[in-house]
Amino acid sequence: MTDKKPLAVVLGKFVAGLRFEDLPPAVVDKTKAVVNHAVTVGMAGFGAPRTAAARRAVLAQERLGEPRVGRGQGATVWIEGARVTRAGAAFANGVAVAVNNQCDSYHMLTHPGVLIVPAGLATAEGEGRTGRELLAALAAGYEVQCRCARDFIPSTPARGFRASPVYGILGCAATTAKLLGLDAAQTASAIALAASFAGSLIEGQRTGARDADFAEAQAARSGMWAATLAAEGFEGAATALEGDGGFYNAFTGSHRGDLTYSFTGPLKADLGEIVADLGRRWEILDVKFKIYPTPGFNQPVIWLAHELTARHGLKAEEIEHVTLEMNHLETLYPSPRFPRPPAADGSGFGRTAYMLAYTVVTGDYPVLDRNVEDPGDAGASASADVAARVAALQRRVEILGVVNRECFAPRMTFTLRDGRRVTGEYHGRELMWDFARDAQELRRFVPGLPMPPAQYDDLVAAIRGLDAAPSVDPVLRLLVARR
Repeated sequence: MTDKKPLAVVLGKFVAGLRFEDLPPAVVDKTKAVVNHAVTVGMAGFGAPRTAAARRAVLAQERLGEPRVGRGQGATVWIEGARVTRAGAAFANGVAVAVNNQCDSYHMLTHPGVLIVPAGLATAEGEGRTGRELLAALAAGYEVQCRCARDFIPSTPARGFRASPVYGILGCAATTAKLLGLDAAQTASAIALAASFAGSLIEGQRTGARDADFAEAQAARSGMWAATLAAEGFEGAATALEGDGGFYNAFTGSHRGDLTYSFTGPLKADLGEIVADLGRRWEILDVKFKIYPTPGFNQPVIWLAHELTARHGLKAEEIEHVTLEMNHLETLYPSPRFPRPPAADGSGFGRTAYMLAYTVVTGDYPVLDRNVEDPGDAGASASADVAARVAALQRRVEILGVVNRECFAPRMTFTLRDGRRVTGEYHGRELMWDFARDAQELRRFVPGLPMPPAQYDDLVAAIRGLDAAPSVDPVLRLLVARR
């Protein structure tokens, strides 16, 4: 390791000492973007049955007095406007962000914005923090989660755990600790306690249950509680992450960096890289954005299919065969050790061939459709003619898992009936948008949001101006539906 101090200690010192002024402009911009993305897709998911169920559960157990926004006990449930416990607000709002699979994504299998943004907003509201303090805390939490997860993500589901809540709880604890004003030692304990609280099984994803909709939100509650306990003097093990019986041993099978799987490269990670170049190399810049209601590995497939169809005027009936090359782990979701059995029509998790075929037939995929990760789901609403054309093309799609191909980097080849071939590929960074690009794409959600367009425009402007805001209250007020 580059620093012989325990990982939690080094990360705690970084988080506690980070100032807004230390953030490069690109990091500030990206941090605003992850806020804007989370709240937009959270509003889009507000009406989903599982989101409504999460709200009912929180309101039944954790409601706190009359609806209001601002400093003090509790925090605000988005759109609903109810005042509940901070952890309850993070849970209800986090489920809304997760439910349609349109959250952000770091590499693959981890989604920081589902946990860190709802927890950060709830804590910043309750503590009366400024916009700059929120942005610094979010950037710190993203760095902790992404750095701890980066090389280890595929090995975690090989142990039967969902990577996103397992690593997300660490970032959530860091963000909460920062907003609570904890010192370096307390923050290290918050991260260490979160490591001890971590866990989430992939059995639901493997069998078709939908417990993943609330797994990150539940981890957010635990991460916030870890920081709260640390503030009261509870201590975690300094070596909770890399110790012989610690986090990495439990969730990857090794505390020395031995890996079961790797997206690319050797099956060995350097734990020192987790804390190398803190404050100089920013992993938040590698966060990608999802806007389609489908798992992350399908997002670039839809974008690439859309671009190639438009550029070359492709017609489904003129296509003889489609070859799609992806990272091999993207084709074996959630893990090669625990793959989900294919549906009766042969579709695997995420229905990648369907998504590709639908995009070619119609030119795009609707962002306001429901989450269609279930192979038994009929997918987007379509006429009988469109459905028949999609099904016919889907049967001519071949998906190849390629070892060491980058994630989010599909290569697509259309062989046409006249003998021509059309090929295009991504390289993995195409969906790592800045604020302006993501805000542009999020405009597609406006017709389905539970607020008028003018209010949404004001919300985006408030998020863009967070670095000048004396509190997060203007954002929270705009996140409540006007009645």
